[in-house]
Amino acid sequence: MKLMLLPALALMIVFTGCGGDDRQNSGTITLTSELYEAESYYYALGLSFDEGKEVPTLPDQYRADITVQAGPLVTGGPEVAYLSANTLNPPFALTGEYATEGDARNAFEGLTSVGTLSWIELAAPLKANQVWVVKTRDNKYAKLRTIEVTLTTVPARLATCRLEWVYQPDGSTTFP
Repeated sequence: MKLMLLPALALMIVFTGCGGDDRQNSGTITLTSELYEAESYYYALGLSFDEGKEVPTLPDQYRADITVQAGPLVTGGPEVAYLSANTLNPPFALTGEYATEGDARNAFEGLTSVGTLSWIELAAPLKANQVWVVKTRDNKYAKLRTIEVTLTTVPARLATCRLEWVYQPDGSTTFP
């Protein structure tokens, strides 16, 4: 009887894992400014670096670090796609805009530390082949490479951004 329990115990250990952290610290994601209806409010989906996935922007939760939005940045100005973040201090720094996807990818991969940057409120205007650094409300850093950005205004305003991201969860200013 004891010998039969050993294989069963071994299988349980294999299937439950070692309690490791399954969070992703990098990936590619497509965010949109599309709104979804909940009971008494609307929400969008944003990226939570800490959770490593797309999460809802619910009013009673502050899970999303960044969201993509669309609209004019100044009254009467042109409509643009942009990234926003729920932080008290300016969270975005543009490290470069590139003519080709290959140049942007090389710059993104070569960006190994935050360095000295000028921080701004919004990542705007958002375009393909840009490299950004984001400082989260928890004083942690992520780097972003915009792969594709689209903006439509008819029949409704909608921005979509496909981006690659790498997050440094330990709060240091270097990227793995």
